Amino acid sequence: MKHSRKIHWLPALALASLATPVLALGTGSVLEGAAGPVTRQVEQSAERLVERRMARQVGDRVETATKTLRNPLENLPPELPVLTEQGEVAFTEVAVEDGGRAVERQWLFTGTDEEIARLDQPGITLLKRQDLGGLGLNLVRFRVSPELDSREALRSILPKLADRLDRNHIYSPQADGPPPEPQARSPQWQSLCSVPVRVGMVDTSIASGHPAFRQARVVQSRFLDVDGVKSQLSQPRAHGTAVASLMVGDLSGDSPARLPGATLFNASVFFDRNRNLSGATLGHLLQGLNWLSEQDISALNISLTGPDNRVLATVIRNLLDRDIVLVAAVGNQGPAAPPLYPAAYPGVVGVTAVDDSHELYRWANRGKQVMFAARGVLVPVAAPDGGMTSDSGTSLAAPVVTAALACRLTSLGKEDAIQALIGEARDLGERGRDPAFGHGFLDY
Repeated sequence: MKHSRKIHWLPALALASLATPVLALGTGSVLEGAAGPVTRQVEQSAERLVERRMARQVGDRVETATKTLRNPLENLPPELPVLTEQGEVAFTEVAVEDGGRAVERQWLFTGTDEEIARLDQPGITLLKRQDLGGLGLNLVRFRVSPELDSREALRSILPKLADRLDRNHIYSPQADGPPPEPQARSPQWQSLCSVPVRVGMVDTSIASGHPAFRQARVVQSRFLDVDGVKSQLSQPRAHGTAVASLMVGDLSGDSPARLPGATLFNASVFFDRNRNLSGATLGHLLQGLNWLSEQDISALNISLTGPDNRVLATVIRNLLDRDIVLVAAVGNQGPAAPPLYPAAYPGVVGVTAVDDSHELYRWANRGKQVMFAARGVLVPVAAPDGGMTSDSGTSLAAPVVTAALACRLTSLGKEDAIQALIGEARDLGERGRDPAFGHGFLDY
């Protein structure tokens, strides 16, 4: 009602100021003829003023809601015990160099049997060895003593292997969690293609019983085992449910599934860190990517980010060599933040988020890794409780591009499919490709 009073009051005030010069003409017919258009112009101006004010208020609420979420890792303690579903301590997550997070004193290495044998050194304890057959790699996870817990220390005893090992880093999803508005607006989009594509995603678990997935084909596998513990890590569902709903979810009559004929393969790798934040160890992430590589998928959505990691870089190269198109969120840590991975690896399609007015999401990372922009601000998505909610982040723009590429890949090769999207992108910001919007906005 407050806005309504202002809408009527502003035209009345404006007309009062206009009445004197009009009456000076000495004719009522002139007043009547001029007042109609003037009134409409003033009312339209007043409505635009109110709309701008409301838009600023929404922006202020988004700002308030997300100030503490820009880098949620900063709010975590230096050491964080991660618990299983039964409340047992699975491992300790710690802050490491360059602002990253990792499993305490755990490292990963890929190599031959002979190279792995060289890890048999004082201060190194082998924890698990895995054959990642889909990726063509042998992976070993090991723990080091405190004095060996740095690359420099490991290089001193493993000079030929140090460039191919790295920490068991922890990666984070790229959506902002609780929305500033309690009700989601009605989403509107169209199906992109109905062919039976096979698409992958690595994320949290999906609440596949949600009504939005009634007609969808969702295949999930969980990768949350813990060494020496019977129970698994707890699995959140909100982020994966939201991301999946933007590819195969039928959210309303005006918003059918973008990929109604798809089979969606989801590797559930995220665990609950605390009430508002989830994470995925690189070890679990690699298991999930290995499984996905064996599912004959054409495109893979990766709505997570974290630090550069030598082992992850090797896996990304292997996936690209298998002609799987990788689409990744560029991250939500702000325009001045350094590049986040895997979006910043060569060959990965990095996606940023814009709002309905095509304004860049204020917290989106920028850089040469940005290839495309899609809607990702206050986007209506499925919630794990069976309802709908709104969320924001580059995580929610990435699946839109993944769906579009999956459709193009049914008739085009990888490079031609990407070029097709470049040709369809609407240029925003600086002319040509730029570090904010990439090649431009994809309206799907």
